[in-house]
Amino acid sequence: MPQEFSFRLNGQPVPMIFIDRERINGKLTGRRHISVWVEGIGRFTIDDDEHLWESAFPDCVLEYRNETAWENVDPLASNDKGWQQVTPDELVAVLECAGVIDCE
Repeated sequence: MPQEFSFRLNGQPVPMIFIDRERINGKLTGRRHISVWVEGIGRFTIDDDEHLWESAFPDCVLEYRNETAWENVDPLASNDKGWQQVTPDELVAVLECAGVIDCE
């Protein structure tokens, strides 16, 4: 049975994420991008914000929770309620390791 995950962006639940393959000049690079769908805004790609030209822009805080593992944890024993902050690249690696996606 596959593991189930929940996602948040800046503390707000994200009902859908999309993992897109990067293309440069029509060729796949092997890199993946995370896009999210947010009610009232739509779909947009997020990145790790490391190359922002304006430091006044707020960083995107991407979090995930492995709901399958969270079911077996005492909620009182966790300050973060199971949420873990990650970069988009780290989230792709987590989902691949969990067998949710295949990056080959």
